[in-house]
Amino acid sequence: MKNKYRFHLLGLSHVPVSEKYMGCAFTQKILKLSKMLLSLDHEVFLYGSEGSDAPCTKFFQTHTLKDIRNVWGEGDNRYDLGYDWKTKGFKHDFNVPKTKTTLKYYSEAIRLINSHKKDDDFLLITQGSYQKSIDVGVELHLTCEPGIGYRGSYSKFRAFESSYLQNFTYGSDHPRQSINGNYYDRVIPNYFDPKDFQFNAKKKDYYLYVGRMIVRKGVMTAVKATKEIGAKLILAGQESESIPKDDHCDFIGYVDPEKRAKLMGEAKAVFVPTTYLEAFGGVAVEAMLCGTPVITTNFGVFPETVKHGVSGFRCDTLNDFVKAARDVECLDYYQVRRHAERYLMDNVKLEFNKWFNDLYRLYISTIDKGSKGWHFVEKDTD
Repeated sequence: MKNKYRFHLLGLSHVPVSEKYMGCAFTQKILKLSKMLLSLDHEVFLYGSEGSDAPCTKFFQTHTLKDIRNVWGEGDNRYDLGYDWKTKGFKHDFNVPKTKTTLKYYSEAIRLINSHKKDDDFLLITQGSYQKSIDVGVELHLTCEPGIGYRGSYSKFRAFESSYLQNFTYGSDHPRQSINGNYYDRVIPNYFDPKDFQFNAKKKDYYLYVGRMIVRKGVMTAVKATKEIGAKLILAGQESESIPKDDHCDFIGYVDPEKRAKLMGEAKAVFVPTTYLEAFGGVAVEAMLCGTPVITTNFGVFPETVKHGVSGFRCDTLNDFVKAARDVECLDYYQVRRHAERYLMDNVKLEFNKWFNDLYRLYISTIDKGSKGWHFVEKDTD
């Protein structure tokens, strides 16, 4: 069985796949996935907008920056997208009728993939049902979703970012039923480039919140907890519903990757008190990779990613958050970093590679009656 594969990796319709757009989690996941696959000597064919510069075997442009500006732009020539995404967030058509630009992206991706696909290629869906029409137009058996941190997954083979989201999805797909799992679904967490998050054991006298300024991200919990102990709170991120105006808070807006890593590394702790059920909550892992403890809620993904009393604290009440803010200085910053290293790209890519090997073996068993899929057992080499 071969162990080097060809991947058709779907980019985005509303933004190029580039480190330039660090604020878009989808973009960064696609870019880093391509890096990991290339490092394993696979071929990666990337499909997306002009301006995409992610490393890949070959890039196929499906639409232009002008197409994006025509639909979402506001005439702001300072930005390739035609609007100030650093303060307003990214515009898209995920939950509304699809724009001409997205329909062009669909049709061009289908045409380009069909022009050079092979039967045993992988098609990597990166936005679930939003990209299903490309799947239907391409019809590759090895179609899968490798980074499900969203609602709306559908494919036969799915890798979820957390056990929480896997089980939530199964339950949502089959409410109030006794259901079975799927051997070929996996839990493979989000992944991080070590160059982006340097360890720092020297902390300064402030706490940090990084994210959207919305109630459901728990920003006011961070504000209230730090106010109780008379501590400074720095707020970084794109503007959304409202920005807290308390005297102890300092809102600094969007920060680039270098500034973000510096802020995280020097903070006493990073608050990630999301009140909705977070699928992964990458900010928590980013902070821990910098050696900085995190203060989170106690549901969703956080019981999987945050080791209570070691890499941070998981909290239920305001008193818990206040106590955690006081106690973080007692944690070992080196232990915090070591806990988070499990999420580095060089570790996570091996989990992906095993999954792709298992899926390919299953595929071979469907076309070769002499090959085993799930029943395959390696020979003992001892």
